[in-house]
Amino acid sequence: MSVSVSPLAPHPRAGGASLDVLRFLAAGFILLFHFGESAPRPLGDLIPVLWQGWLATDFFLMLSGFILMRAYGPRLAEQRVSPLSFVSRRILRLWPSHIVALLLLLAVVTLATLQGHPPGHAEKYTVSGFFEQLMLVHGWGISQIPGWNVPTWTLSALVVCYSLFSLSAGRVYRWNRAALVVGIVAILGLGLALGALIGHAFVDLPFQYGLIRALPLFFIGALLERLTAGVGVSQRAYFAGMAISGFIVIVLGSLPRDSASDVVILAALATVLVLSAGVRFHESHLTKRLGRASYALFLIHTVIGAIALGVDGMLMHRFALSEPVHWIVWGLCVAAAIAAAFVFEACVDRPLSQWVTARLIAPRKDPD
Repeated sequence: MSVSVSPLAPHPRAGGASLDVLRFLAAGFILLFHFGESAPRPLGDLIPVLWQGWLATDFFLMLSGFILMRAYGPRLAEQRVSPLSFVSRRILRLWPSHIVALLLLLAVVTLATLQGHPPGHAEKYTVSGFFEQLMLVHGWGISQIPGWNVPTWTLSALVVCYSLFSLSAGRVYRWNRAALVVGIVAILGLGLALGALIGHAFVDLPFQYGLIRALPLFFIGALLERLTAGVGVSQRAYFAGMAISGFIVIVLGSLPRDSASDVVILAALATVLVLSAGVRFHESHLTKRLGRASYALFLIHTVIGAIALGVDGMLMHRFALSEPVHWIVWGLCVAAAIAAAFVFEACVDRPLSQWVTARLIAPRKDPD
């Protein structure tokens, strides 16, 4: 696979389209993992790698560190944005839409309970858990049982990641490549050691150890961006590398796991990041919409799943649908979640983001 330093060509932007699509695909994997058990046949039985939901979560955490270093590393290093301003912006980017999605889920659970259809696991829908999630502290090890909008524990962990990143990015940005390699190896080694100490694989540590899982992965992504910054990848090399990396993830993700295979999978996911950041594709309206809708899909698919998969279960109970018809109904549930994500992005997430930017960020005159 050939790589070279990118020429200073202004168009198209390296990684612009590919990273947007990648963000949406990661959210889509999380969707399929959570919807998969409700399929006529569990998706993991048909495609074993889909049992490995940790793949998308770990990739999301590395991707977050990678993109944040790419976008904000120079600004923090040059003190064009203060650590406090950076952390405030990131939290205000995540929190409003998170609150809306959580309130929608509360409404769904409340209405279903009033109609005589309470959630199957009441211990996941506690009042204390709701307020922990509302304040984005539920991923800090306060509780041991994930609940409500479960995937958002990563947003809670990212708040801590952002805080530490804001204090360290300026210094890390000036590290040479040797120091960056040592840093990545040391952070990964620390994560594996902590996992061994806990007695569980690092890559999918239980909910109460979310921060121990998230922090190393986030900073591995951030250091990886600095290590590979300025490296360009041809489209031919991109497709070849993506095929090889995808093959490694699918094969190893379908086999019995051990620490060595977990590390190889993380390396393959890191390769996907580097390839996607270095290749140049034309950015279209569709790729930009996919990038923007990825966060909405991450947030809203649990809410839509509570409704659509509940209806799916009632239809199966009442009409004893045949397997082909059930697959169609289940597929419509997936399509509904994806469609709802685009609606949520256009009607909720984007307007809220613009509102916050106009009122709380723009007056500071820091570059976004």
